[in-house]
Amino acid sequence: MASASLPAYHSPTRRPPMKSLDEVRAAFAKLPPDVTAKEIAEATGRAHIWNWSDPTKGFTGFPAPKEPVSRPPVRDRDAVLEWYEKQPFAQPDRRGPRDLTDAIRAARPTTSHLSASELAKVLGITRRAVNKYADRYTPDKTTDPFPQADSEGTRSWSAVRAWLLRHHDPLPKAGSWTAVREWLLRNQADGTESKAGRVFVDELGLTVGQRDLVERARVATAAGVSVPAEWLAELLSLDDPKQASQLMRGTGAVSPPVRRLKPTALARELGVSLETVKYYAKTRTPEKTADPFPEKDSSSARDVAEVRAWFERNK
Repeated sequence: MASASLPAYHSPTRRPPMKSLDEVRAAFAKLPPDVTAKEIAEATGRAHIWNWSDPTKGFTGFPAPKEPVSRPPVRDRDAVLEWYEKQPFAQPDRRGPRDLTDAIRAARPTTSHLSASELAKVLGITRRAVNKYADRYTPDKTTDPFPQADSEGTRSWSAVRAWLLRHHDPLPKAGSWTAVREWLLRNQADGTESKAGRVFVDELGLTVGQRDLVERARVATAAGVSVPAEWLAELLSLDDPKQASQLMRGTGAVSPPVRRLKPTALARELGVSLETVKYYAKTRTPEKTADPFPEKDSSSARDVAEVRAWFERNK
C-alpha cells in the first residue's frame, strides 16, 4: 500500500500560524532596535508584511523605514510593536466568524454611521475583513449587497448590522408565511438602547431592531414574498401604511423623537471633539451670526437633530 505522505516537492506551502499578542511581545523583546520586514513577519507569525506597509490595503500608521534607507530597509522595533498592539487582529478577544453574531448583538456604537475601521473595532475583526464584505457582495453580484459607503466613506451601522445578521440567517426558501413572519421578526426587539443608556435611532428614525425588520421586509419583497404594509406599519407604530411602503422601497424615513444631549455626549454622538462643540457654542452666537449654533436648554443639553443640521449647513 502506498504511503499517505507526499514527496517534499508536492507539499503545499503553509502560512506560518499567527501568534498570540504575548508571543509577539516575547519575540520582539529578542529583536534588535532596528528590525527588517522579514524579522517583523517572523516575530508576528506572518508570511510577510506587504499589506501593512501599503495604505491602499486598508492599513494606516505602520512605521515607515528609517532614513537613510538601508538594504534591507529597517524600522524602529518599538514603534512597530506599538502599532501592532493597537490593531484589531492583535487583540486577545479578537473574534472569529463563528462568534461574529454575538459581537454584532453586543455592539453598542453611539453614532449612526461608522467607517470601515470603526466597524472593524466594534465587531472585533480586521478592517480588511470589512472591506472584503464590500468587495464581495456588490449590487452587480447579489440581490442583497453589503450596505454601500457614503461620500465620507462611512456606512449606516443599523444597515450593516441588519445585513450581517441576515447574512448568517437567510430568508427561508419556499417557506410558509408563518416561517417568513418568524424570520422577519427575529431581531425586531433588539438593541433599543445605546451604550450611554439612551435610545439609539438611526438616520431613518428607526431603532436597530426596527431597521432589521425593514431590511428583512425589503429582501423578502424582492424575493417575491408579499409583506403587508399595514402589518409592517403596525409593528413600527406608523399611522400611515404608505410610510411603511416607502421604508421598504428605501425612499422614506420616520420622524425620530427629539433627542437632547449635553456637550460631551453630543460630541460623541456627532463624531466631533468636545472642544469643537464648545468653540462653536462660544463663537457662533446670535449676536455674531445670522445662523447661530443651536442654544442649550436649562440643563446644558441641545437638540441633536438641530446641531447635526447646523453642522451640515456650515460644513
